[in-house]
Amino acid sequence: MGEILLAQRSIADTVETRATNPPEVPYDSIQPPPKPEPAKSAGRAFLYSLAMPGAGHLYAGYKRGWVNVGVEGLSWITYFYYRDRGHTKQDEFEAYADDHWDYARWISECGCQGSPEDSLILGFRDSNRQQYYEDIGKISTYFGGWDDYKTVNRESANRRFYRGIRNDSNNFLKNANYALAAAFVNRIVSAVDVLRLVKKKGRGVELGEDTSLFIRLHSKPFNKDNGIGLQVQKRL
Repeated sequence: MGEILLAQRSIADTVETRATNPPEVPYDSIQPPPKPEPAKSAGRAFLYSLAMPGAGHLYAGYKRGWVNVGVEGLSWITYFYYRDRGHTKQDEFEAYADDHWDYARWISECGCQGSPEDSLILGFRDSNRQQYYEDIGKISTYFGGWDDYKTVNRESANRRFYRGIRNDSNNFLKNANYALAAAFVNRIVSAVDVLRLVKKKGRGVELGEDTSLFIRLHSKPFNKDNGIGLQVQKRL
C-alpha cells in the first residue's frame, strides 16, 4: 500500500513541475505581431482617379483599377486614330473642292455678283473656311461653281464625290468625339467608384475639417469641349 502512495505522489510532482515550468521556446521561433495596414485616404484615392482613372483603385489596393487604366488607354488610342483619319480626309476634301469648285465660274453661271449669297460665300471663304466648304457642297445656290455642273438637272458628279469624302471626315471626327466622351465618363466612374469603395471600409475623405471638395462638370453628349474642373476650398 505504501508503494502505491509513493508512486501516486511521484506522478503528481511530475505533472506540477511541467505545469509551472513549461518547455522553453527557442527565441528565433518567436515572431512579432503583424503591423496593421495603414489606412488609405478616400480623398487621395478620389483625386488620383480623377488625374488617372484606375490610379486611385491601385493606391487603395483594388486590382480592378487596371480595368479603368485599360479603358483610358484604349479611349485615347481610339481618339487619336480617328482624329488623324478625320483631319486627313478633311485635307483631302478641301483640296478636291479647290480643284473642282471655282468662285468665278459660279458668278458667271448665276450672274449674282454683289448679291447677299455672293457676300455670304465671300465672307465664309475669308473668315469661316469650315462653313465655306460645307455650303459649296450642300447649298444648291452654289452648285454652279462645280466644273461638271449640268444646268439640265442642276447636278454635279464631282460635287457628290466631294460630299462623300466630307462625310467620311465628319464620321471619323464624330468617332473621335465618342472616344473622348468614353474617356471622360471613365474618369468620373473611376473616381466615384473608388470613393465609394474606400468609404465603405469606414474611412472618411481626409481633406480636413475646414476643407470642401467641389466637382464642376462641363458636359454635353459627345461634345469635344467636354471638361471637368476640381476645386478644393479651405475656410479660413
